[in-house]
Amino acid sequence: MAVWRYYLISSRPETNDSIFTWKEFVAKNNNELLANLGNFVNRVIKFAASKYNSTVPEFSYDKKEEKEFMEKINGLLTNYIEALENVKLRAGLDIAMEVSRLGNGYLQESKLDNSLFQNDNEKCSTVIGVAINLIYLLSALFFPYMPSTTESICRRLNAPLRYIPDTWTIDILPGHKLGKAEYLFKRIDEKKEQEYFNKYGGDKARATESKKKTKKMKSVKTKVEAQVEVPNI
Repeated sequence: MAVWRYYLISSRPETNDSIFTWKEFVAKNNNELLANLGNFVNRVIKFAASKYNSTVPEFSYDKKEEKEFMEKINGLLTNYIEALENVKLRAGLDIAMEVSRLGNGYLQESKLDNSLFQNDNEKCSTVIGVAINLIYLLSALFFPYMPSTTESICRRLNAPLRYIPDTWTIDILPGHKLGKAEYLFKRIDEKKEQEYFNKYGGDKARATESKKKTKKMKSVKTKVEAQVEVPNI
């Protein structure tokens, strides 16, 4: 259900019609939800489970990198709230995904891995603590679009549902016990595209293309018939 809601809203134009395709549906799941939001949440929760026994470690967020990162997120949060207040649903969803992308970028720039845990545990703990709280913020941002995904995220965080804040704050503190690490989304095999089409249809683009080809064939046939000379008998 969450994937359907995401696909329909993210593909929804603000001023005209859209065309549903199974190919795009599969791509939205694999290349956006799974690769972006799912990857961020799962990577952080699994790392915390592996290295910190699913417990938020002691951390601080008063260094330059974290302050600048939080400022970026708060800028996007302001834009998100404005988008929803102006009923720009797709724009709001795009911003929520951008927040998640920045989260992935934060992990990459911080080089979160076993080496960071072993060689700079203070930095590693900070990254995990900030990332856990960003996941909590994301749970609120996605609630208007995919409430079941929000509930799933909160189960992994072992935290109650939260309101969309005006400013991002650190709410999940050191010592908090996290829930079980599980995948938010599952990859859909690209081969399923044809299977879905055969079973459910619904690919307006293919139907339109088929009609165009049929019309073109009829046109060619008419022209050919007009050029044929019928012999007198």
